[in-house]
Amino acid sequence: MPNYYYDGSFDGLLTVIYMAYEDRKNNMLRVAVETEQLALGLDDIHIVTDFSKARRVEKSICDKLSQNFLNQIRTCFLSCDKNKDNTIVHTVYKALKQGEEILNSLDEDAFHMNKLVKQVLNERHKYLGVLRFKEMKDGTMFSTIEPKNNVLPILISHFKNRMKREKFAIFDKERKMIVYYDTKKVEIFFVKTLEIEWSDEEIEYSELWKTFHKSISIKERENKKLQQSNLPKYYWKYLVEDM
Repeated sequence: MPNYYYDGSFDGLLTVIYMAYEDRKNNMLRVAVETEQLALGLDDIHIVTDFSKARRVEKSICDKLSQNFLNQIRTCFLSCDKNKDNTIVHTVYKALKQGEEILNSLDEDAFHMNKLVKQVLNERHKYLGVLRFKEMKDGTMFSTIEPKNNVLPILISHFKNRMKREKFAIFDKERKMIVYYDTKKVEIFFVKTLEIEWSDEEIEYSELWKTFHKSISIKERENKKLQQSNLPKYYWKYLVEDM
């Protein structure tokens, strides 16, 4: 049974698709991210990311299928699902043979990919409505999220368009990943530790908002069950009024 291991990057996965092409008909083909603790066996194959091969796979997908299909697998790649790599690889091979319409079929891999894409986009949609910024001492607007899926890369464009003249940063606490926009360009990088100082105005406004929220709420009419059905409690953590 061929097992392909790669570095966990999207270009790395595209390189796997290129290198494992001869095994595409083997349903037992497995793909996984290589870890430091992993000891490769005799049948295991370590794939080194090759950007030229990755670009060739991208071009082939766009030419033979569509840009939309490429976007679908990019979105699926952001899923936290442990089997996403296998799902993407097998779906790509099947689509290259049968056509993009496989995504509308009951094929197991294609069906699972559609499910993962929907989960990622749904979580992005939730954060578009619930994400809150707080002002740091240097004037940068800062927000923290803990998404299940890696939605940070697909949140950026929305806030960049809405906050063109504002410096902002969004921190994915789970993945230690932060995106920073300085009104001109966007950068994504990883951080081990993070120390934040809020502006005096932010501290004052936060207290005022919590006081206001408490004063207008009617305890007898609280319906936590309804609130959680509209927005799961998992996403409440960084709301000012829920702190």
